[in-house]
Amino acid sequence: MFKLEENIHGFILNKEEFVDEIDGFARTFVHEKTGARLLYISADDDNKVFSISFRTPSTDSTGVPHILEHSVLCGSKKYPVKEPFVELAKGSLNTFLNAMTYPDKTMYPIASTNAKDFMNLMDVYLDAVFYPNIYENPYT
Repeated sequence: MFKLEENIHGFILNKEEFVDEIDGFARTFVHEKTGARLLYISADDDNKVFSISFRTPSTDSTGVPHILEHSVLCGSKKYPVKEPFVELAKGSLNTFLNAMTYPDKTMYPIASTNAKDFMNLMDVYLDAVFYPNIYENPYT
């Protein structure tokens, strides 16, 4: 299916290995222009999982990365509602929907067993992190 060093939409496959515990494959890719890393796990599991994560190291204890995590989740270009994730939680078939801030990173994970719902959740999360309304209204 994949070949080492193959370019797939700008991502280069640099490692592939079989993982016994999940009876599936783990593949790591690097985006050739940005250096972004991608881990793709394929296994026979109905639960589809996605997470986009960013390095957000903190230089003090003011909580800025956590404040930004919440600010990013206050609407986006395609989803300009004040709390899109409250709306998602009401009508989604998700098995997991959250965001988490750690001392060195911020993660936005989702999961669903329904393919259409999974793609919708992924679209909302990606729009939120790349096109948050905070750029339009910094006081959101």
